[in-house]
Amino acid sequence: MGICANCGTDFASLPSRARYCSNACRQRAYRRRNAGTSTVVAELPGHDDAFVGRERELVELLSLLRKHRLLTLVGSAGIGKTRLAVEVARRHRRVEVRTVELGRLSRPDQVVQAFAEAVGVYQHAGVALRTTLLAELGSRRILLLVDNCEHLIEECCAVVDALLARCPHVQVLATSREALRAVGEAVFPLHGMDGDAVRLFTERAGVPGDQDVIAAICARLDGVPLAVELAANVSASVPLTELASRLDHRLDLLSDAGELARHQSLRAAIAWSHDLLTPEEEELFRRLALLPGGFGLEIAQVVHGGAVIGLLTALQAKSLVVRENDGRFRMLESVRLYAEERLREHNEYAVTAERIIEWLCGKGEPGVSSSILSPEQVEALHQEYDNVAYAFGHLVAPQDERRLMLATMVLRVCFDRGYFTEAGAVLMQVLHQSAADARYRILALEYASLLAGHEERHEEAVEHALEAIKTAEAGGQDQIMCRLHRTLSAAYDGAGDVANTTWALRESIRHGRRNGNDVSVAVSSHNLGWRLLVQGDADAAAVLVDAASPVLKAHARQDVVAISVHTSGCIALERGDVATAGARFADSARLSASSPRAVLESIEGRGLVAVLSGRHEIGVRLLAACQQMRTSWVVPTEPWWRRKMAAALDLAREALSRAAFTRALNAGRAMDVRHALETALDEEIVQDPVLSDRQRVVVELVAQGMTNAQVAAKLGISDRTVESHVRNVKTVLSLTTRAELVTWAQSN
Repeated sequence: MGICANCGTDFASLPSRARYCSNACRQRAYRRRNAGTSTVVAELPGHDDAFVGRERELVELLSLLRKHRLLTLVGSAGIGKTRLAVEVARRHRRVEVRTVELGRLSRPDQVVQAFAEAVGVYQHAGVALRTTLLAELGSRRILLLVDNCEHLIEECCAVVDALLARCPHVQVLATSREALRAVGEAVFPLHGMDGDAVRLFTERAGVPGDQDVIAAICARLDGVPLAVELAANVSASVPLTELASRLDHRLDLLSDAGELARHQSLRAAIAWSHDLLTPEEEELFRRLALLPGGFGLEIAQVVHGGAVIGLLTALQAKSLVVRENDGRFRMLESVRLYAEERLREHNEYAVTAERIIEWLCGKGEPGVSSSILSPEQVEALHQEYDNVAYAFGHLVAPQDERRLMLATMVLRVCFDRGYFTEAGAVLMQVLHQSAADARYRILALEYASLLAGHEERHEEAVEHALEAIKTAEAGGQDQIMCRLHRTLSAAYDGAGDVANTTWALRESIRHGRRNGNDVSVAVSSHNLGWRLLVQGDADAAAVLVDAASPVLKAHARQDVVAISVHTSGCIALERGDVATAGARFADSARLSASSPRAVLESIEGRGLVAVLSGRHEIGVRLLAACQQMRTSWVVPTEPWWRRKMAAALDLAREALSRAAFTRALNAGRAMDVRHALETALDEEIVQDPVLSDRQRVVVELVAQGMTNAQVAAKLGISDRTVESHVRNVKTVLSLTTRAELVTWAQSN
């Protein structure tokens, strides 16, 4: 028997290498390949071991998924819902697939955020995140794998109902211990494995054994995959016959008795494996319980108080910890909760919590003592975000000053990921509860300024930034003054105060140079360069940006480098060097390709270059695509940059027929960010500037000394049309005066 590579149907594969169940499926697959259809699968959980069995369930589920927009796999803990759902999603090859992991969440209000993060949607001021999510998915063809819904069933059901009602191309494949009870839901009950349980045991054990004894063990375990895998791992050190004899004493068999019985049976399965640990392994196991966000070797050593590599290897071998694709370890949530029970039993909860809090605060310390974080320090904050949030909410006492430090670490990641609502909630908890002279209060004030600026409360943004500077001055924290003045400049910029924006940036540079903060100085110099460019001084801007770029490329995060390279492209564009501008925008696009929001300006830059190089239709498509995405994602545009794009569209509108311009606009609006990026990186976009025939005639008449009115009379067009032609030609050629235009015409 085989499984059709097109529709997933089970069929008798004759000849033995046949891939499709019928000629119709073979032809559909051929048409999709010729049409360039590609599968986009993102963020599906990875597994180092092979998927075993469940062939019948796979066929049924793939068939149901073609008929229903909501399909829920329902079963008890450890029954294999997630692994099977991942395999179904992997074989469902017609749409983009995204995973929404709910298992680590603890509050209903986090559910919408989890859906949004999975599909790349961000919180925006004044717009509910659910509204933004529904708008983004309104036209996307996507399968959402929503995992572990049972503890947040009501909120998950509400979000899924809204998605299915408002987003016609969204499908949901969910796993839960109970049905969502959503409109149109198809429920697939999942039970233990039958004969495949023996195959699973043998695969996980890695060595052959007595098949009759293995079959008896699997039958006693009801074929539950989690229990079977735990038994297979233990069989490496315990003979099969002894293993079989201990089952009566170590496991409550899974049944349909209800939720409580399932918890008890899973606890028994974990306890059975836990009882086979050595004392040192037991100690590390329980002390890892307060790290729900996973852990690396460093923090594992901290909580254990000694070397852990061998112990972690043993715990991984016994399936009590798992290793993620990024190299970090984590406990499954049920296992972690069991470990926490053991931690409390041994009266080690407080000392373990203290070790974790102290270590986490050490990771946050550079934010207090340094004016800019290194890429490695930022990555560490992101890696430990879940642990920091857990420590902030559960481990540290409300009156402990370190709670303020943990809050600022949470805030940093919230801002990077666009979790502005959550950032506001954290600030409300700590900002007004901390002493005015608290050491970590400066960071909270800084983030309060940034949040107020994001929400367009510009006066508050300035006030918070000034208070942060005043507090830092009183505490002698000179090392962060460069960064704080940069935050102040952003607040002034939002308020439209150009003079104070420039002053704050110059103060930032002064403080940074005095303290030797080269990277922070480079960031502020770049920001000042941008301000000078916007004000019309491209040469002064180039001096600052060119000096900052090598430092940023050597030491700054990739997203900061991308912004700097984009600014270099804008300077080249302003100077009339279209080829250099195009190259810089392409480099910036490659650097920011992984961030859909950040890459828009680089794609727009390539669109501008395309228009100025005479490739008007491509330019219009790129500019229209970005305009559509900015509207959908509520991404604002700098006024100076917006004027550049408007001028380019005006130029293209003149050069193209009305039908061609409209066609290009519509094609651009239909692009997604991936398609727009691929088009933007086309190397043939950059060419020498090209004028339309009408524009060249106007230039020739201007060069003869005619006024706009005389040119209009001669060509039979309006004065305003001539004025528009002259303005757009000067934009294309980067000229500023009519005299420069005449000189250009005479030499060309």
